[in-house]
Amino acid sequence: MNAKTRSHSLLRWLALSTQVLAVGVLVSLSAHAQVQNQPQATQDKPADAATVTEAVPASTATVPSTPGPNPIVLPPPSTNKWTGFYGGGHVGYGWGRADTSFTPLPTAVSFFDMLPTTLRPDPRGVIAGGQLGYNKEFTPIVLSAEFTISWSNMNGTKTVTPIIRNNGTTFPGTGFLTTHQDTSWFGTLRPRLGILPTSSHRLLLYGTGGFAFGKVNYSANSDFRPGGTIQYPTSFSKNKKGWTVGGGAEVAVAPHVSLNFEYLFYNLGNESITANPSPANPPFQVAYNWQTKAQIFRVGVNLH
Repeated sequence: MNAKTRSHSLLRWLALSTQVLAVGVLVSLSAHAQVQNQPQATQDKPADAATVTEAVPASTATVPSTPGPNPIVLPPPSTNKWTGFYGGGHVGYGWGRADTSFTPLPTAVSFFDMLPTTLRPDPRGVIAGGQLGYNKEFTPIVLSAEFTISWSNMNGTKTVTPIIRNNGTTFPGTGFLTTHQDTSWFGTLRPRLGILPTSSHRLLLYGTGGFAFGKVNYSANSDFRPGGTIQYPTSFSKNKKGWTVGGGAEVAVAPHVSLNFEYLFYNLGNESITANPSPANPPFQVAYNWQTKAQIFRVGVNLH
């Protein structure tokens, strides 16, 4: 083998060796890189986990918790029931309208000595009595029927002196006109229509109206004495009937006990009478006419 051939063989062997060495280095470097990367990943993983583990409490501590919706609180069921019978007593005060007209007869012109006149005795006074009724509840509506009876001290008197003639002059002397009205007792029989405006049903508001009746005493006189000799007295009692309307509130204050506050207006109608002179002096007379109206306010206690 000549030198040229040996030279070419050597070059091929060196090239092949270089390639083999290069491949070996690359394989070695790749294996080393994998070995180096594997522990780093193993070490980094716990670090990441620790970071996440530590981050969760930090996030929980820094972000405020969102409150949930407020619970819906339902009102407690009503424990107060109105259905059933009830009864009790009441006290109060009444003020009436008893306008009384004085009409000379046969005519104002012929009865020259008295001008037609109206007086207002306006009776007032204390009342007291009892009531009995029945309620039927149709929540929130309550229907009732009630009967009441009241003793009354409402009374009033009005007197004027001297007597005025038709021409505006005064009748001689100290003659006078006087009227009186008082109510001995009165009663009502009426339905009530009520409503329960609160969830507890302890308050009952109602309107009412119906039949009214009572005993009323009337008296009057046109007394021309001592300037004259004649007077026209009258005095009588009458059982009257009419109507009433009003309203009130009732409050349950304890089991089976309620307080009642009530206002009523009643009208028992007018009452008229013609009085003859004493001593007799025909054809002259005096006609009297009374109104019989009143307003009352009372407070009561009912047992149910």
